[in-house]
Amino acid sequence: MKTTILEGRGIVTAVIRSIGARHQGAYDLVTDGLYVDLRRALRNPADDPTMRYRTGLDADVYDHVLSTPGARDLINRTAIQLRLLVDEVPVGRVARLTVACQGGRHRSVAVAEAVGHRVWAAMGGEYEVEIEHHHIDHPVLSSSTPA
Repeated sequence: MKTTILEGRGIVTAVIRSIGARHQGAYDLVTDGLYVDLRRALRNPADDPTMRYRTGLDADVYDHVLSTPGARDLINRTAIQLRLLVDEVPVGRVARLTVACQGGRHRSVAVAEAVGHRVWAAMGGEYEVEIEHHHIDHPVLSSSTPA
């Protein structure tokens, strides 16, 4: 697992998880909060041989995902929902968002990062946001073999 921490002066207010829905136990990570499944919503960079073994943390993959038609709108709407949820969660608790794609290396990683940065910026960098990538280091899945 890799984690991005967007630091703030206050406590952690949001935790965003990226997961690969086809990995065993992935749904055990969906405990509460918001859930977004990107498997049918966005182009899969893994279909491009030049991006297949890279991740959503790589600039070209990140840009590829965000340039998919509808991606920026989905990211903006999700960031607004998470920001509103942050305002409703009692002090000392965290708002959670889980973002899923097929393997958890490309789409979910890029979208989780984009949403996290938008929410953090909307809070003026005042509070910490953690972005956890649970399956980013797992092997790339074939399109026909379940995990």
